[in-house]
Amino acid sequence: MANNEFRILIDSLRIAMNEDDGHSIEGSINIVLGKYTNNWKENTYSPQNLKKLYYKGLNYSAAKKIKGAVINEESFRKYIDNFSFSDKESMAAQLQTVNKDATQLEANAVPYFCVNLLNELIEETITGQQKKPTKSGPNGYLKKTVSDDSFSSVFTEVATKELPLIKNSNAIHAFILKPDFFPFSYKNLEDLILKNITSYAAARGIEKNDVAGIKATRILRDYMHSGVPQNLLGEMLTYIFLEHIDGAKKIYTRAEISANSRTINSEGIYLKDNKGKSQLILGASQLNDNLQDAIKNVVSELKEFRNNRSQSLVMPIDLIDSSILREQYSEEESKAILKILVPTENKIDEVAAYGLFIGYKFASDDNLKNCSTDEAKLKCRKIVENDLHQVIAQLDDEIRLNEWQRSSFYVYMLPLISASTDGNTIMSELIG
Repeated sequence: MANNEFRILIDSLRIAMNEDDGHSIEGSINIVLGKYTNNWKENTYSPQNLKKLYYKGLNYSAAKKIKGAVINEESFRKYIDNFSFSDKESMAAQLQTVNKDATQLEANAVPYFCVNLLNELIEETITGQQKKPTKSGPNGYLKKTVSDDSFSSVFTEVATKELPLIKNSNAIHAFILKPDFFPFSYKNLEDLILKNITSYAAARGIEKNDVAGIKATRILRDYMHSGVPQNLLGEMLTYIFLEHIDGAKKIYTRAEISANSRTINSEGIYLKDNKGKSQLILGASQLNDNLQDAIKNVVSELKEFRNNRSQSLVMPIDLIDSSILREQYSEEESKAILKILVPTENKIDEVAAYGLFIGYKFASDDNLKNCSTDEAKLKCRKIVENDLHQVIAQLDDEIRLNEWQRSSFYVYMLPLISASTDGNTIMSELIG
């Protein structure tokens, strides 16, 4: 590895630490690992060994100890999120040297970047990939495709919670469009969607250029007119959120394979490296003015998936159509992806997961017109936070009823001005 990425991460975090926390190298590392895990203690590793990690990078023993201390991504992200904007700008500049996407890292994206970077360093060290990367696991053949450098200029994350009934990894994220008050502006959202039309509708490995962009636009236009998608904007946002927030990589989407007159019952299939286990994620979305109906409809969509119609367990590898895979990838790549999904001990989550996008109509309050901009933003965020609690309660009921407690759920909520019409309007303007 050309760079000691662990040292670069620690150095960037020390920029924002107070004088006490950042006074010594070993003290800084203990602070970071204490925020990143639930059970890391100051005496878990000796000061001398902590300095070795700083100067030489993570080793297998340290990575296992960190993982054994129970990783808490949300705690670490919130810790960094509380840094000042100017500190995060300085951190972004320093972290740019290890930004594999090459796009300019924005200050607002620093918390997620740091979480993902430390996750990757630990997993790579444990699997022996840190010094010599190999093509194994979801991150081997599947790199991120989403163009998300402007993500932080489009959305504000209001809150993140977990679904109480789910036993596996899960999270439900409530977002609001910037600048966080009603009526919303769609300008930045449209720009983000436009940047991702090619990567969403075209197979991996297709070079992004004007010709590919025209072809992808035509694929989406034909797909939209086919009557298959009920909410193309929702499908694209599922893809953007899954890749950006949860690091789930697109295998193929229903829109993408429609160009070959093929279809699947989910909106897209993704692979995620979930704490050392590969996890297959099926995408679904709903846009509905009524939040309760949006949840009912997305649950109805899940019920139609093949694995939920079967009386017996359907393994993730059986949810992949190998013939579609061969159409989208080289022979070597398609075999490698299928190999990832072959059940082996502690390598694959045998129960499929779900990635859900829920778009709904914002319940505007007349009082928003009679307050300052800052007050309006606070009230809008509060309304969205209340919506989040409603979604958790309703989804919990559906999960219990359908016995989905063993599946992971990655859920993203976003209020719109008029969910029932805005999605088609936005996509029609972008693709014709």
